Amino acid sequence: MSKKKKLKLKYIYRRALLLIILVLIFAGSYIYISGADTRSLKKIGYTTDEISFVINQNKVNKKVLKRYPHITNLNDLVHNKDYNKVNLSKYLDIWSKDKDINTIVVIVNNDIKYPYSEKLVTIVNDKYFILDNLDRYMSYDIEDTSKIVTNVNCNLDKEAYTDEVKTDVSDGYLMIVNKYYKLAEDYHYGELVTVDKKYSVNNNDKLEKNTYEAFKKLVDAAEKENLHIRSKSAYRSYNTQKNLYDNYKKTNGLEWAEKWSAHPGNSEHQTGLALDVCSKDTYTIQKFSSTKEFLWMKDNSYKYGFILRYPEGKEYITGYNYEAWHYRYVGKEVAKYIHDNNITFEEYWAYFVNK
Repeated sequence: MSKKKKLKLKYIYRRALLLIILVLIFAGSYIYISGADTRSLKKIGYTTDEISFVINQNKVNKKVLKRYPHITNLNDLVHNKDYNKVNLSKYLDIWSKDKDINTIVVIVNNDIKYPYSEKLVTIVNDKYFILDNLDRYMSYDIEDTSKIVTNVNCNLDKEAYTDEVKTDVSDGYLMIVNKYYKLAEDYHYGELVTVDKKYSVNNNDKLEKNTYEAFKKLVDAAEKENLHIRSKSAYRSYNTQKNLYDNYKKTNGLEWAEKWSAHPGNSEHQTGLALDVCSKDTYTIQKFSSTKEFLWMKDNSYKYGFILRYPEGKEYITGYNYEAWHYRYVGKEVAKYIHDNNITFEEYWAYFVNK
């Protein structure tokens, strides 16, 4: 072998030896550091399995973790769908006050600055919590904090008919009309069609075209079970509602009228998407709740896209007394959700539509 080749091999061997030495140094350092991590975490109270989990998780900053007491549900925190590694120290700051992972993640991820309190916890854990409403939730003072989110989402922290705004009619079948959202005087949705006498006890009832088609299917399905549902009052113009409300107020007083009738422009009937129903054999809507037709509607109307708009026990939300006869068309999917979750349209609209 030539001298030149020997020198080249000698150089390669030295480089290889140096590389091996460096690898051993780094490996030793890693083992030492890992051992230090293990010893530190054991002192805090972590078990061997927990330490193995921590060391093998790239979602956990061990330096941060060692500054805090033993976190018993660290695994739940790391596997929370909204967990963010960079927020670990902030999560652990709150953990000392509340062990509920969902609460911790929501408060930190949304950079909520309000001091930690039971009220805040109740609010952020509500199923229908809306971050944009947080200031209103925290300002709303009622004894039953479990109702804060519902009440604020439904605008009960505002003055009815005073803080009202224009209804966003672009929401179509999901537009909201109530004591806080008002229609223009000349508005109705889509094409109004006359309800055939077969489906109404009146001669000139009108409904929005698709709403009418859905109502016919509903009535026809009930007829097959020998139940007879009819429209009693459907579309009403602004002026018709005005005359109705003024008459109620004159006859029964303001307090009664406010609970049973909408102001002109604030009635769902003006949209053409709502109607009062009755039994063919009992024209009086007030008696509808005592009929077999009502029991059928309660269990089946959602299948055709209708909801009981002013349900019993929800008067404080809707602003109206219980009306077993008043139904609103919202489409099958939405109607099913509202029915299955036992909520009002106000609650659904605030969380799913008003984005």
